[in-house]
Amino acid sequence: MKMVCFFMRQGARRAIPILLLLLFGALPAHAAASAMQTSLHHFFKQGVVLAGARAELVKVLRWPETRGALRWRLPHLRSHPARVSLIAERGRGANTRRWYVPVRLRWWANAVAVRGDVAAHTLLMASALQHVRANVADRVGRWWTDAQELVGTRTTRPLRARQVIYESYVRRPPLLARGDRVTLIASIGGVRVTAMGEVLKRAGRGDRVPVRNLSSKRVLQAIAVDKYTARVLVGGG
Repeated sequence: MKMVCFFMRQGARRAIPILLLLLFGALPAHAAASAMQTSLHHFFKQGVVLAGARAELVKVLRWPETRGALRWRLPHLRSHPARVSLIAERGRGANTRRWYVPVRLRWWANAVAVRGDVAAHTLLMASALQHVRANVADRVGRWWTDAQELVGTRTTRPLRARQVIYESYVRRPPLLARGDRVTLIASIGGVRVTAMGEVLKRAGRGDRVPVRNLSSKRVLQAIAVDKYTARVLVGGG
């Protein structure tokens, strides 16, 4: 008898949504709201990634005045803001309806940070760096994912232990100084020509720098390769 009652209760629970549809023509508001929330959480569960950072939903600041599941997407973003108006849609083509839903986000990224407290103007070595998972929301500028790219840079400010390093937090000491003598290398059609030149401006590795050819006295645009070499840009390269 108990077993029969159990199955009757199970069947009754399954029948409730059907009865509600028959009586009211739609699910109640809380069920429709749940469907909307489910569609939003599924959107984030699939992975919302932008420029190396993954979004985590913190809070919905205002839900759209509608019911049921929606399609969700990010607006066009150039950075990782903590507050975003998500775009929610229903329908297709000319019948598409659209809502803008303000939310708060965290943006998680794997980034390079300092291991311990670091003073301003510190020369960074590999031993001082580590990788961390960090929230980069509302941060301005790029961060690094390869610690080797930061070796040899100097900090522009004090940094706390485990603080992520952003591009404004470091500077790279100049590779070439004004007046340095370098070998200029130009390659044209498989032919390589070299000459001595004088650097006219400070430059770091990979920077574009004006160099005067000591023989012709012409000023050429070149790329700093190392402390002794610069590659001439041919044809405006």
